[in-house]
Amino acid sequence: MGRETKSKKEKDIKSMLNKETIQQKLSEVKREYGEWTYDIPLPFDIWTRGNLGLPHTRLKRVVQMVHDLVGKPLDECRVLDLGCLDGIFSIEFALHGAQTVGVEVRKDNIQKAIFCKEVLGLDKLEFRQDDVRNISLSTYGKFDAIICSGILYHLPAIDAIKLVKTMFDIVNRMVVIDTHVSLLPEEHILHEGAEYWGDTYREYTDNATVKAKAKSLWASADNSTSFWFTRPSLVNVISKAGFSSVFECFYPMHVIPVRGNFKQAGIASQDRCTFVALKDNVCEIQTSPTANGLEQAWKEHTLSYAPDTRSPVDTTPFHKRVLSKFKR
Repeated sequence: MGRETKSKKEKDIKSMLNKETIQQKLSEVKREYGEWTYDIPLPFDIWTRGNLGLPHTRLKRVVQMVHDLVGKPLDECRVLDLGCLDGIFSIEFALHGAQTVGVEVRKDNIQKAIFCKEVLGLDKLEFRQDDVRNISLSTYGKFDAIICSGILYHLPAIDAIKLVKTMFDIVNRMVVIDTHVSLLPEEHILHEGAEYWGDTYREYTDNATVKAKAKSLWASADNSTSFWFTRPSLVNVISKAGFSSVFECFYPMHVIPVRGNFKQAGIASQDRCTFVALKDNVCEIQTSPTANGLEQAWKEHTLSYAPDTRSPVDTTPFHKRVLSKFKR
């Protein structure tokens, strides 16, 4: 960026630093690029969605996990946020001082994210419009932590497996994977000698246009179907990529509203899970050498959660209720 262009940009940002201008720009961005997905606080008590007051518990969970496990202060970390939508995870990490890169395939989301970045003056935050399947060491470099939240279940099976392996290659310490899983092993795929189970879900109808796909913020970038791994198979995918240990997070809790009421919130645990994969040197055991090099894949129907039969509400998994009509 030339000196003249940079000075103009800095002047434009400074001109936005009053309440009336921010509100005006926010309205303009909404008209051009649509409503925000997330309610993000801006200066002067302005919120991108008007301060809905809804707790973002998944954000709380993910940030706490990175804070606890990354091994150094957040302001010394480089963080990659995949499928960042309009940027709330990226913005949160940048507010903690992390050098953060948010990757998002849709232009509308990127423009909204950039608007927030500029208003908040987050110099250590960068947004790139790109497909997560394009990330590589040569194009993005190394990261201390990678956030893969709400994106893996929007990919075909092989693409998802490849993305997990790529994340292993470019991460220094940890990857957080928050994703839906299939509760039943309906079908399987074979990849590099391993068998993985799950279910296929339809993202779009066969006649969906490019424009319609671009406007579908909660769907895949372009693939018509995606693959949801079962919980055991997902753990096998992560471990086979080379991570030294894999954990599932239960606290902080991620809750979902029941009939829109957070006072009656339920834990999202049956078909939504959060794993952290740690990358470190494998510790060789000296007093039990036969444990070294031992590999065991989790079998299907393990690592599952039984529904709460005492609950008066419908215990049918969320994705079965909402997505059944799109199932192939």
